[in-house]
Amino acid sequence: MKRAIVLSGGGAKGAYQIGVWKALRKLKLDYSIVTGTSVGALNGAFFVQKDYLKAVHMWYHMSFSHVFEHMDGDYHTLEGKKNILLTYAKGILNGGMDITRLEETLDKYLSVKRFYHSPIDFGLITVNLSDMKPVPICKKDIKPQELKDYLIASASCFPAFPVKEIHGKKYVDGGYYDNIPIHLALDLGADEIIAVDLKAIGLKKKVKDCSVPITYITPRCDLGSFLVFDKTLARRAMRLGYLDTMKTFHKLEGNYYTFYAGELKKITHKYFEPFYQVLDSKLQEYIKSKSSDLNAFVLEMVEFLGKSFAMSEEKIYTARKFHHILKKQFKKTKLLDIRTLKEDFKQNEFNNYMGMVLKHWCQLKDHQEEINKKFHFLPMMKIAAFYLEYIVNNTI
Repeated sequence: MKRAIVLSGGGAKGAYQIGVWKALRKLKLDYSIVTGTSVGALNGAFFVQKDYLKAVHMWYHMSFSHVFEHMDGDYHTLEGKKNILLTYAKGILNGGMDITRLEETLDKYLSVKRFYHSPIDFGLITVNLSDMKPVPICKKDIKPQELKDYLIASASCFPAFPVKEIHGKKYVDGGYYDNIPIHLALDLGADEIIAVDLKAIGLKKKVKDCSVPITYITPRCDLGSFLVFDKTLARRAMRLGYLDTMKTFHKLEGNYYTFYAGELKKITHKYFEPFYQVLDSKLQEYIKSKSSDLNAFVLEMVEFLGKSFAMSEEKIYTARKFHHILKKQFKKTKLLDIRTLKEDFKQNEFNNYMGMVLKHWCQLKDHQEEINKKFHFLPMMKIAAFYLEYIVNNTI
């Protein structure tokens, strides 16, 4: 069996793919083909080299200085974000940012010798801007001295990045043709594919051959901007890549949040079913009509509560730990003065204040009907609020 790893483009989100790799190693899922576009091509070279630790080191310490010659600004401050946007704008007007640092980073971490000695096949996508043609190119057709050039060409996200010139021809990011090169993996003989789609900007070719099994791994949480190279975001993305992969292969459970195997059933049987018995008949009927799988409904509900109280999506939870932290976050949350809110309360603002709204609903019962009307509480939200009240008032 020839298993292929297909890595999409996605700029700074590429750290996620290294987290996926960690999970694949833990699962002992080997591969004989790697294809990639843009940052997927860069990471793909590490996959071919089998240099996992080098890839982790690079992304763990990722910063703008790994990619650009001149980039000032701390993404975690408002002023820093303004400086970053201004620098990008100036770079675009000048034909692209100076990516000398990216080339230096590749020189530091890329081992051409290991790449070509590896038995793993490789292919990438770039676009020949001079001829207006896509260029899918494979390992055997790339000269060792040109490997770095083609990797850079595949990742040249014009106009933020400059075009890459090779043999007098100008090349740009492969995402302008196929951001997730599954077809290239099929052409190289793959009969099983694990595709890591970062859900970034770029075109995607429709897969016509449905005979080859494809397992897609995609981010379930927001990874941030593809243009922000920051070690904190990169470390988070690696962690989420690992967790999402383990969930995809059913070693862990959950969607946005992650639970050890069997913990969701425990939440259903130990916590939700006793709570269900005290709900009014209308809400019980709603739950029955919503899903034939009670575990799926419970997961949706607890993840709604987790998001409402800003619980970390990087942890692996047991049922007990999830509820313990939820109660802790509930106690830390301030009460919301709904009288000060505008009547035209926007949905995105509503989501930001959800934890406060739910706490207000639980603790100030005289205002429950007022809250229901003001925020148009849906049945799921009502059930989640009742459940929150139930677990806060009971020892679990």
